[in-house]
Amino acid sequence: MKTSTLFRLIVMVTLVAAMAFAAPPATTNMTTGKADLKSAGPLSFGPDGILFIGDSLGAQIVAIDTGDNGSASGSSLDVKGLDGKIAAALGTSADQILIHDVAVNPVSKNVYVSVQRGKGADGIPVIVRLDASGKLAEVRLDNVKHSAASLPNAPADTKGARSPRLDTITEVRYVNGKVLVAGLSNEEFSSNMRAIPFPFEKVDAGASIEMYHGSHGRYETNSPVRTFLPFDQQSAVHPGGIHLHAFGEDPRQRTEGRRQDQGHYHC
Repeated sequence: MKTSTLFRLIVMVTLVAAMAFAAPPATTNMTTGKADLKSAGPLSFGPDGILFIGDSLGAQIVAIDTGDNGSASGSSLDVKGLDGKIAAALGTSADQILIHDVAVNPVSKNVYVSVQRGKGADGIPVIVRLDASGKLAEVRLDNVKHSAASLPNAPADTKGARSPRLDTITEVRYVNGKVLVAGLSNEEFSSNMRAIPFPFEKVDAGASIEMYHGSHGRYETNSPVRTFLPFDQQSAVHPGGIHLHAFGEDPRQRTEGRRQDQGHYHC
């Protein structure tokens, strides 16, 4: 059988994600003050306008109460030159920002963007909101209702351009009372998947994902899931479970552009 640049993973993730029928209020255990982000990467919305931010350098998931619960005032948004507009709003130029992720509030339909202002170690994490009219505004994090979940086994920061710490969190999704987090850990099989109850409780070490790459006939230990799509699928074997269709990368291809692989996971 010929091997293409897309190759499959055979992975079993033994996480338990219980259905949350009577979830406590989303703002439970939140405090008001500065949300201390070291970086701002993957974004995802939960209930009641709660925005989850993946902070790889800080090895934490931060939940922000945006207070953005109004109904949508428009059905479409077309913004050209978004990087330039964000840079101008932040008082800099487009070549001095990095856009990491975009998430849409499912209620208000406002668009949230995670941005790094500045390059390298001096980069400052920023969250920007874009409303239906195309107006940009920074989401202030110095006095906001928030909570955080620290990840106990994040990889070390080697300070290099490809430090594994930068991939501590590669994707975040909220599903049925759980915050699902993909990324790297400091375990032997470092690709990791976590299911963190929200409002945040104690975070365990997650489950290591052992990924077999058929293209070169061996297991890889440091290839993270880059993105995943959760969907409900009733199963007699895993009743009430959540299934994920996930995509990762071959770490050997990092210097040549990411080569994607894919697999199906159950948690």
